[in-house]
Amino acid sequence: MLKAAIALTALPPLSLYVHFPWCERKCPYCDFNSHQVKDGGFNESRYIEALVTDLQTELPNVWGRRVHTIFIGGGTPSLLSPKGLDDLLS
Repeated sequence: MLKAAIALTALPPLSLYVHFPWCERKCPYCDFNSHQVKDGGFNESRYIEALVTDLQTELPNVWGRRVHTIFIGGGTPSLLSPKGLDDLLS
């Protein structure tokens, strides 16, 4: 048991990037895969659900590693509602 605990602490921590592809407007200099939010907005709950599913699918590949940082970018992450951000991070 001690060997397993030592092995887990030897794994490097993860830095996680979560892509958020929507912006209020597309900046002319931006090369990120991002899109202007249209009048109807975007389906936040569906996007968060897809992200969580993707993260759960990848979890076995990184089991035992601590997440050191989470970067949310690509578009304008502040467009996420507080509930959407909470759902993503929990």
